Amino acid sequence: MTMKLVKSILTKNPCYKAGKKITVKGLMLHSVGCPQPRASVFINSWNRADYDNACVHAFIDGNDGTVYQTLPWNHRGWHGGGACNNTHIGVEICEPACIKYTGGSTFTCSDKTTAKDVAKRTYEAAVELFAMFCEEYNLNPTADGVIISHAEGHKRGIASNHGDPEHLWRQLGMSYTMDGFRKDVKAAMGCQEEDKETAAESEKWYRVRKSWEDAKSQKGAYKVLKNAKACADKNEGYSVYDWNGNVVYAPSKPSEPDQKKVSYRVRVSIKNPNIRKGPSTAYDKVGKYTGIGVFTIVAEADGEGATKWGKLKSGAGWISLDYAKRI
Repeated sequence: MTMKLVKSILTKNPCYKAGKKITVKGLMLHSVGCPQPRASVFINSWNRADYDNACVHAFIDGNDGTVYQTLPWNHRGWHGGGACNNTHIGVEICEPACIKYTGGSTFTCSDKTTAKDVAKRTYEAAVELFAMFCEEYNLNPTADGVIISHAEGHKRGIASNHGDPEHLWRQLGMSYTMDGFRKDVKAAMGCQEEDKETAAESEKWYRVRKSWEDAKSQKGAYKVLKNAKACADKNEGYSVYDWNGNVVYAPSKPSEPDQKKVSYRVRVSIKNPNIRKGPSTAYDKVGKYTGIGVFTIVAEADGEGATKWGKLKSGAGWISLDYAKRI
């Protein structure tokens, strides 16, 4: 699994507006405590000026494992209900829709196969995310108190009385434990304390950024170069940097075809011709269609084969003139 990280900062939440910072000394894993796999539901409901009772650093979506960053990592969150807020990053994993809470942290489950799939997806994404944190903040994942659950935080007297996320794994009959989670994070970092050479190798992460200096633009950190390349390919303007800040991969842009300025109208008679960023299918789609109608073309360019492309006067992008008739 390759972690997908999306920034979705809760700028309206009073916790974000408080603007307090922390020195990150640890990481706390939570689960949301209700049958809701979609991170967007929490993001939408928590991003309000009147939501003043909680705010975490990230949610992990149960449907696809996407990590949504909701606070800057060094921002003091309101997630643990105790002193852990001053030291720990807090991350919530979303829970399956097919469970039903019957009291406290006890629930029933109508579809264990689906529920286990959700739990597995969020667990694996959390392992990658926490490995990234440990690398970024020079944390030892198996050291005492560095990675803890909300339940473990309560036992230490630094968090409120919750049972998450162990209650979820236990009642679904899964083998996950926090001890196992810490070991998996360490393995994801590729680091063994007793092996200095291996420990040195753990520093060698490839990072996907707009520039090496712009750390806030980072889309992800990867041990495997091909995974980092795939991330850069999906994000325009991003490159892959090695651990020394050198560019090791920069996606090549399609060569720009010769363009000819024109001015004429065309009629499009199909509903969904794609609009692209440039005059070729090598360019990304802009995510819109022209629809049926009459449009003005202000430039032409040759595409693949005998296909000609026209630039829309609106500035939305280019369309294949195979789908348009000049009028």
